[in-house]
Amino acid sequence: MNELKTKMYESLLSLSNDEGIYASGKEEVYGCLFGRDTAITVLKLLKVAERSGDPKLFDISKKGLKALVSCQGQEFNIESGEQPGKFIHELRKDGYERLVKLEKPWFVYPDNILRNYDSVDSTPLALNAIWTYWNLTKDEEFMRLAEPAVEKGISWITTYGDMDHDGIVEYELDPKRTFGGLAVQSWTDSNESLRNQDGVFPKYPIAPVETQAFAWLALTEWAGYFKNKKPAFAEMIGKKADEMKSAFNEKFLIEDDGLCFAAQALDGNKIRINTLTANPLLALWSAHRRKNGKIECIFSDETVNDVVLRVFKEDFFDEEAGIRTMSNRSKTYNSGADSYHNGSFWPMLNGLVYEGLLNFGYVLEAFKLKKASLKPIKYFGSPIELYLRNSDSYMEYRSPSGQTSCRTQAWSAASILHMLSGS
Repeated sequence: MNELKTKMYESLLSLSNDEGIYASGKEEVYGCLFGRDTAITVLKLLKVAERSGDPKLFDISKKGLKALVSCQGQEFNIESGEQPGKFIHELRKDGYERLVKLEKPWFVYPDNILRNYDSVDSTPLALNAIWTYWNLTKDEEFMRLAEPAVEKGISWITTYGDMDHDGIVEYELDPKRTFGGLAVQSWTDSNESLRNQDGVFPKYPIAPVETQAFAWLALTEWAGYFKNKKPAFAEMIGKKADEMKSAFNEKFLIEDDGLCFAAQALDGNKIRINTLTANPLLALWSAHRRKNGKIECIFSDETVNDVVLRVFKEDFFDEEAGIRTMSNRSKTYNSGADSYHNGSFWPMLNGLVYEGLLNFGYVLEAFKLKKASLKPIKYFGSPIELYLRNSDSYMEYRSPSGQTSCRTQAWSAASILHMLSGS
């Protein structure tokens, strides 16, 4: 375990550079800056740094956050998805040849940099990471740089993120767009993860379940920060957070196997996409601790226990691998080696659910998940991006085109390091 911990730590150091934190090794397919990956990696690193006081982890986190602030959206560009205040999805200064050779090539800016903003959750996740860094360090120099970006990010959530102002954050691929981009803009961003059993893609705009939790947390935390600085602004975003929580518990909840759970997403008609995924559990990770010590997430208090019980049933939980991205009862479940988000296992997902369980006092369940999650990591010997399991052994992901799992993935390394650090 000590060797594994060292491996995770050294992997993270190798992925940090002056450009921020790369999502994977430079020679791998995701060897560049990703907003979502950076924010989640930083949030995990800060959990470890809070316990250890390691200055290198604080330094890596600060570099990563400064990189995100530096490439926050400033203008409207439907070809890249850029909007004012929106945090970036992907930035590549080079190595983007495969993306510009697609049938619908991705947009490259006049400075020859590929910037893509097709991520609905990078903005709330970046805001949560900035708040956590500030809360731990009280780094005034950093906040002078970051505060304007925070205000713009909050405004993005409450305007462009919530297009019809109903308390639900959603996204769409602009129908006027001529360049390529991502049809699915939540963390499970493969098209097949969102198709129904007939292979039909849902109508836009789409509202992913976990994005609501991330956005609720961002508004809740920053409402507290701005309470004395900008009372009217703080009151506005606090009310918006309350509106989001109410809308979430009204529109996303479903019943499955006799337990309360949540839909994968809402489609453009506000109809629930009832595919069973592990994403509702990410709401427990996106938790806020009130001044009275009470822990809270976007789920109502009485729902949390059902959500935990549901994900530990055998269609989700595997004692040798952790929690599947998708229940094996789902119509679109895929047990093959080419399953990217349709039943595969992701160390990052396991790590976030692990922390969420601890947030709400589910210590035994968290230990059970940790034990299961570390077995495949020991088998592969690296912070692998994702993996699958058959009856005999673990399998590496392999797409029909031959793409395989990245072996040095930042958010995997950070999640495993957190598990191994006793946090």
